[in-house]
Amino acid sequence: MSGLTLRNWLPSLLAFAMVYSFSGRVYSQQVVAFLDRYCVDCHNADGPTAGFAFDEYRSNSDLIGSGRKLFRILDVVETGVMPPADAESPTLQERTEFYDTALEQLLSDDDVFESHTSAVVMRRMNRNEYNNTLRDLLGLDLHLADDFPSDDIGFGYDNVGSALNMSPVHVERYLSAAESAMQAAITIPDAESLPPVELIGLRTYPLPPGGTVEFEHHLKPGRYLVDFSLVRVGINENAPTPLLDMGLGREHRKVHAVRIQDETVLYRVFLRVTEGDASATVSVAVDTTADVALSDAEVGNNVSGDQRYGNDRGLHVDSMVVRGPLPDIVPQPRLSKPILTCDPDSSDQSAVACARQIVKHFARAAFRRPVSEDETERLIAVFGQAYQQGESFEGAVRLMLTAVLVSPQFLYLVEPDATEGDRLLTEFELASRLSYFLWSSMPDDNLLKAAEDGTLRRDLRQHVQRLLDDPKSQAFIENFGGQWLLLRNLESASPDSELFPQFDLQLKQAMRQETELCLAYVLRQNRSVLELLNSDYTFLNETLAEHYEMENVIGPEFRRVEVSDGVRGGIITQASVLTLTSHHNRTSPVKRGQWILQQLLGTPPPPPPPDVAQLDDSPQAAATASLRERLEIHRSSPECASCHSQMDPLGFGLENFDAIGRWRTMDGEFEIDPSGVLPGRRKFDDVRGLKTILAQSSSRKFCWCLIENMLTYALGRPLNPNDYRLIEQTRQRLVANDYRVQEILFAIVESDAFQRRGVAELR
Repeated sequence: MSGLTLRNWLPSLLAFAMVYSFSGRVYSQQVVAFLDRYCVDCHNADGPTAGFAFDEYRSNSDLIGSGRKLFRILDVVETGVMPPADAESPTLQERTEFYDTALEQLLSDDDVFESHTSAVVMRRMNRNEYNNTLRDLLGLDLHLADDFPSDDIGFGYDNVGSALNMSPVHVERYLSAAESAMQAAITIPDAESLPPVELIGLRTYPLPPGGTVEFEHHLKPGRYLVDFSLVRVGINENAPTPLLDMGLGREHRKVHAVRIQDETVLYRVFLRVTEGDASATVSVAVDTTADVALSDAEVGNNVSGDQRYGNDRGLHVDSMVVRGPLPDIVPQPRLSKPILTCDPDSSDQSAVACARQIVKHFARAAFRRPVSEDETERLIAVFGQAYQQGESFEGAVRLMLTAVLVSPQFLYLVEPDATEGDRLLTEFELASRLSYFLWSSMPDDNLLKAAEDGTLRRDLRQHVQRLLDDPKSQAFIENFGGQWLLLRNLESASPDSELFPQFDLQLKQAMRQETELCLAYVLRQNRSVLELLNSDYTFLNETLAEHYEMENVIGPEFRRVEVSDGVRGGIITQASVLTLTSHHNRTSPVKRGQWILQQLLGTPPPPPPPDVAQLDDSPQAAATASLRERLEIHRSSPECASCHSQMDPLGFGLENFDAIGRWRTMDGEFEIDPSGVLPGRRKFDDVRGLKTILAQSSSRKFCWCLIENMLTYALGRPLNPNDYRLIEQTRQRLVANDYRVQEILFAIVESDAFQRRGVAELR
């Protein structure tokens, strides 16, 4: 995980051991003896080397609150970085026992951990989640979020709530995307482009109060767009416009004016003509929401009685322009679920009832939970406003559902509650957490049904397995794997085209696909996580096999291929990782070693000093010494040695692979030396030995790193001391089950951290 990791969080283990008698617990004399012998001479108040004075603390609570250094101390002790080379050094067994004892005793002390879980920040969907959710909600793969601003990264991932801000640009793009999505889902014929088929009312008719103006028409059965104009004669311009009742036979609609142009009030309405209809009618309707009756003062002065509707004063029907018949609206064949689940009859009441049925069904899926009556009525109000402005039923529904897609209940992964404090998530909230963890998308009908029945939590393992078996779990591979392993950086990789002319888009895509297929295979087949470090197989197609100089792999399809020489197999020897950790013109043992430390072992080295000298990379330097020799000279300075002693040997072990992952034995005129010595005097001769060390003696660190990354991604928040027990318990559970990767998933989704709302920390 890039950035902050658990090993940067807790305070000095040395301090922890120095206060072994202050918190009511007596800590292992083995730990104290180790510190007394190897550490305390340099790390005390009189000589706080590296700023560590281990006699400042008086309780474990002081330790938890004092800094975030414990796991870093554990790392440097276990791996042999400390004590320094010129000091007395413990044996490998002493280091291991010290690590195990210190860690176990701290994590078992109930007094230093909070009793509640930490809260997950309410967050908006990121771009991947938005695209996937629209795809699963509508069945349309529109990729509308590709036009959104890039998502910020927090603690290594783009689904961390504290990093996902909401800007004015986001608001604008969300509205545009919602409109585009519903236009694609509900395609309404363009009635305005049709020529008028009939122009009714070529002369002006007075519209009497309480009466009806009637015209004849000769329209065929079908749906029509009616543009109607009403002239106000002698009526004040500020007078309210009336609600009209308009019909083309048996279907009538109550409709409000759409605009006023001088003295003319314009109306638009969609109406249906059935067999036998021959009349068009217009009358002033009773408006139950506002008083639109015209008073004498509004009509004009010096008018008395009923004359306000005669003698050329009052409301007059002008004309009715009809376009149609319109084509029937054909349901979008790609929709995963029908949106228009009912077809209203000619009454307004039927239209509202049908709209209510549609929105309750749609919003339940979009909000990922049942919809309240209050929410339903607010959405129906949007429908009603559009419908009474003359919009077609389908058009008003489309506007209503657009409102659903710009609602915070859709855009945000929320867990609303009027109460304060920690609580167990509802089953609907748990369904959302689970689906966005493994699918980066909304829960499907099966998850929502299980939540509704109250069986999701009981049958959680079966649902996890089902979600992993579904093709939508590819989103987990791409989003989690792409960020954990930094595979997304491969997109911007551009090796020198003169030095590496064979590197093209097809090869780049094949590189990434190999790594994703290996991750998917381990995950779905529930294999050992250690196979990610060292395995006897990989996945290749013809393009990548030729790149690796491997035979008998024909065609563009990827397939599992056995590798028996120990060179390939494991993600550190895959071209994707080797390319993204190289410079554009050569390999970089430093970048490769840093990548292993940071992404696989969770112990990122500190950034280099600002004034550190750069490696001489000139052609003259390259011709006189190998890259290894130049780096060894470069790291001879004291300020560079401590970090490079960790990074460089790891990178040298991969030097047989060039900057785009091809095997080689020579670097220019110089023979490659892939051997190395890791801290703790762990030696290897080549990449085979390096992979063995990583999969064996570094397996604890790798498992910790994998678990903490996966937990960060699952929760969408940074980890804190309260999460450390869960990580260690998960690691032990993983080891007890032959390192099978699904044990990590089960441990996460069954944990309080995943299943509870949590309590926000005070800052």
